[in-house]
Amino acid sequence: MFDFWATWCGPCRVQHPLYAEVKKKFKEKPEVVFVSVNTDEERGVVEPFLRENKWEQKVYFDDGLARLLKISSIPTTIIVDRRGEVVSRMNGFLPPRFVDMLSERIQDALKN
Repeated sequence: MFDFWATWCGPCRVQHPLYAEVKKKFKEKPEVVFVSVNTDEERGVVEPFLRENKWEQKVYFDDGLARLLKISSIPTTIIVDRRGEVVSRMNGFLPPRFVDMLSERIQDALKN
């Protein structure tokens, strides 16, 4: 599961704790990996942002992956199955339904 976000993205900040809820549901499934992909052009702002907001996940920087996956807005969540095929794309999110929607899509991907 790839989470594309940026420090300046307000919805990304709202979505962050919802990802934590989903991660808890899949903590016993090592095949489910959550990858946080930052899309900020200025990488220097990311580390202070993470410290200030107490975000502790490992963050990777976008080096062309967003272009490859045709990410046109953030937040965007991409789920890739075991074969590396994109099986779900969520552009934006619905806060009250996000945890259930993402969990269901991950479960569906695990069936493949």
